[in-house]
Amino acid sequence: MKNILLFIFISCISLANTFAQLPAAAQRLYDSAWAQDSNIVNFALNHNVQVIATPDGNSFYLQWFPNGSTPSTIPLITTLHGSNGNAFMEFFSWYPRANVHSCGIVALQWYRYRPTPPYDYFPDDTIYSYFDSALTKINYPSGKVLLHGFSRGSARSYAIVFKDIQSGKNYFCTTMSNSGGADSAYPLYAQINAGVYGTNVFAGKRWNMFCGGQDPNPNQSGCPGMSNTQTWLQNLGAAVDIFIQDANLGHNGFQLQSSFTYKDSILNNYLQCFNSTSVSEEQNKTSVSVFPNPSDGKFQVISSKSQILSIEIYNVYGENIYDSDLTLAPSPSGEGWGEVMDLSKQPSGIYFLQIKTKQGVERKKIIISK
Repeated sequence: MKNILLFIFISCISLANTFAQLPAAAQRLYDSAWAQDSNIVNFALNHNVQVIATPDGNSFYLQWFPNGSTPSTIPLITTLHGSNGNAFMEFFSWYPRANVHSCGIVALQWYRYRPTPPYDYFPDDTIYSYFDSALTKINYPSGKVLLHGFSRGSARSYAIVFKDIQSGKNYFCTTMSNSGGADSAYPLYAQINAGVYGTNVFAGKRWNMFCGGQDPNPNQSGCPGMSNTQTWLQNLGAAVDIFIQDANLGHNGFQLQSSFTYKDSILNNYLQCFNSTSVSEEQNKTSVSVFPNPSDGKFQVISSKSQILSIEIYNVYGENIYDSDLTLAPSPSGEGWGEVMDLSKQPSGIYFLQIKTKQGVERKKIIISK
């Protein structure tokens, strides 16, 4: 009798933790995610995640914003989980660093828990429509979103950016493709390669990438496959800002919560894009320049409108290599305030500057080339 009562008690707890306000199809996917890993689902719920049904009721997405923030004005990570995964896994992976950087998260459930292709995952048009709906619902502006895809989500990330361009909405200013290359046999990519949509399909788009040297499928999602995809993107007009290649990590290396430095690197790069403004907006903000850029390691940081208070510099791994408060006098020419920097002892590569002035914070990128 005690065993029966205990079973009923545990069952009631499980039922209390399921989300009972979704349409039937979305509820089925939610329950499947719960059965897959209830701890990760509880982690999200305990951090005040909203579970929102897609407009057609066939799936759901997770939505989270820092306390007190206005969703349409803060940085936003939109993300696609990997093979046989779920949206809660993406929230679990991103939350610690998103919270530090004051970024919101929208994680889409796009695996349908069905065994038979092509019905095991939602198609590209549907995925993009779900993101579009979620962003429209919070009045999020164009050109400000980070799109992340892991594994199969990464393999689809190129298609989602393509759909974004074709829609004319251009939500995504930076894309992080993580352990999933562009398979030339995939119908859309085959059409792109055949020139159906012209050349420079991804002109002006920015990418970051990750691969692990221990990935069990090196030519698909490991470093050889991702290197081929990097070349493919660049040939189509995209710029790849950061390509993290870690020989000691596996397929899910970037996903690990312990990979803080890599996520910080990607978020610092994304925040530069998020904080970029139009010329008319820039006239009302601090004007900071970095010259020369590229440089041999020695360059100047100059503010023409406000005194520089501090400068932080990070490498592509998110490691802080310079951090100093400054008290600078006006430049002799009277054109503003400046600081001479020397990174000549650092290796060639891309570095990110976070510059605090009396008028706010600006982020710049410097390329060191020796």
